[in-house]
Amino acid sequence: MSNINNQNGGFDPMAWANRTNENMKPATPKEVAQPSFNDNELTPAQVQCVVNRLVNGNIDITDDYNDWLHIGFALADELGESGRSAYHDVSRMSSKYNPTDCDKQYDACLRSNKQGVTISTFFHMAKQAGVDISEVAREVCAKNAKMPIGTNSEKVAKTTDFTVFDGIVPDGTLAQLAQNTFSDKLMREDIPSYLYSVIDSQSDAAGRDKMLLGTLNVISGLIPYSLYSIYDRKKVFAPLYNIIYGRFATSKGDLEAVKQIAMPIKLEMRRKYEYEKSEYEAQMLEWEGKNKKERGPQPKEPTLRSPFVTANSSASAVYRGLDANEGWGIMFETEADTLTNMLSKAEYGDYSDLLRKAHHHESCPFVRVSEHINIELEKPRLSVFLTGTGSQLPALLPANNVSNGLASRFLFYALPDSKLEFRDVFAGCDEPIEDIYRRLGERFMPMYHALLMREQHPIQFIMSKAQQKEFLDTFDAVLREQFAMLGDGIQGFIFRIALECFRYAMILTVLRRLSEWDEQDSIFDDDEQALVCDDRDFHSAMTIINCLINHTGRVYAVLGTKDNDPFSKLAEQPSAELKSFYKALPDGEIRTSGAVEIAKSLRMSERTAKRMLGDMVAKFQVLGHPRQGIYIKSSVQES
Repeated sequence: MSNINNQNGGFDPMAWANRTNENMKPATPKEVAQPSFNDNELTPAQVQCVVNRLVNGNIDITDDYNDWLHIGFALADELGESGRSAYHDVSRMSSKYNPTDCDKQYDACLRSNKQGVTISTFFHMAKQAGVDISEVAREVCAKNAKMPIGTNSEKVAKTTDFTVFDGIVPDGTLAQLAQNTFSDKLMREDIPSYLYSVIDSQSDAAGRDKMLLGTLNVISGLIPYSLYSIYDRKKVFAPLYNIIYGRFATSKGDLEAVKQIAMPIKLEMRRKYEYEKSEYEAQMLEWEGKNKKERGPQPKEPTLRSPFVTANSSASAVYRGLDANEGWGIMFETEADTLTNMLSKAEYGDYSDLLRKAHHHESCPFVRVSEHINIELEKPRLSVFLTGTGSQLPALLPANNVSNGLASRFLFYALPDSKLEFRDVFAGCDEPIEDIYRRLGERFMPMYHALLMREQHPIQFIMSKAQQKEFLDTFDAVLREQFAMLGDGIQGFIFRIALECFRYAMILTVLRRLSEWDEQDSIFDDDEQALVCDDRDFHSAMTIINCLINHTGRVYAVLGTKDNDPFSKLAEQPSAELKSFYKALPDGEIRTSGAVEIAKSLRMSERTAKRMLGDMVAKFQVLGHPRQGIYIKSSVQES
């Protein structure tokens, strides 16, 4: 891999990260211009935000007839026909509300000369009723920035083509950090030798990147819980969430071979199960041969365990698999549609909830009385790796999975289009690629067993004081600058990117210890309590994250683009009646009974309403359905 170097010009992320303290002074946040509430292009969003606060606070500003008229004139003047649903929403807070009368009045407001009433009247009345208009302005400004999640961008167009980002250009510090590839920014001698065969198996930087990301992801899922760290006062482990996407013929199928790393552990689990199964069968024969008084407790049948948790299964099956593994597992799917199909089914709420909580090792309870299931995953450690095409991303991560934060758990990498040529299919055929990764799995086994043996004496991964300072200075500078440009909507993205960088450093440090092990002594000393990050691994992690910031920010620029029509990116469009029903639903949580009443005001039957609610959850994924009788319509783009 002769071209893995850092000497050919261009931005050097390591040099950037190693700048002197004087150069690393955090940028002072710039003054963020707040939108005016008069004649502003954000006014529709401001109106909706104010309406939401009135509805959520059950605040009635329409009980007085003259006030009701003035609100109708104000909305008609500013929004025209599109203000009708807002008029219904605020009018519904009054006990006098009648949908037919409301429609008639709004029709009259549209036909009138508006009586000189502007939208400022509506905002003034809301303010008098207790709505904090300044806070609304800040919220709308942050949510409607060019890129509410990820890097600041220019020329962000609404598109369903997630493989073309040439027009999206990061600004500021993130532009300095932005790289399309990372393996060509690393010196070979700075990488743990364990990864040399991964690097040598590919002929270009993007190929090396994808196989390194897949390898590090699988390793992250295999590292036992006896290696941990403390990050932001919480106990954290190694597992990563990645999505690699690209057009057809970009060799995504090579990543299937990476699963072989886990095969030796999978076979070990299988052998243990077969031994326990034979023991169980012998115990059952003995138990059944006794009379009922002598039997005692019935022997417990062992559970077949595997490192892999398949996405193509119910939420209960995933919980069972993780529970059998004492909370850990790897979800590795080479077709993103597999997970998409499961997220869209009835157990959507449970599945999405698990993925979001597992990323931060939060407790995940799962109870199914009818199935006699009562599982409590205390600190789940799930790594997730998905590949697919760009066209699969909108279905996997629709508005619901952006607003609830699932999308922001993932780091993305876009594979470049392949050259228009028939590649040499005979090159590198000395051995199957699967064998390379099977050997890596066998080589990882001593580390896996060494950490398993530390169950009672866990080892803490730590960064040196100098690394901690560099880490904090780097991400503080990025956060301050991006906050100044985008508002507080950027914070969650930067915080999670930093956490993933920390995890990459942890994984590389583990592989370095394995790479430098002489196979004569134990991998860890008996009294060893801490695993200190090597400077080479720290900077390698920074280089990887600098690249993934670029790719991930570009995806979020599209996912996070404010779109008043959540159906616009879907291949199959709903009926006008369903769209009208969705638009009439208030943001936030709503009960089935309340949704049915809204449907009746639109002259829909209860049966039709319930059918459409089901379609909004399962088919179009624009509503959440966390539990029976409750639906959630999201108004924000990131939580």
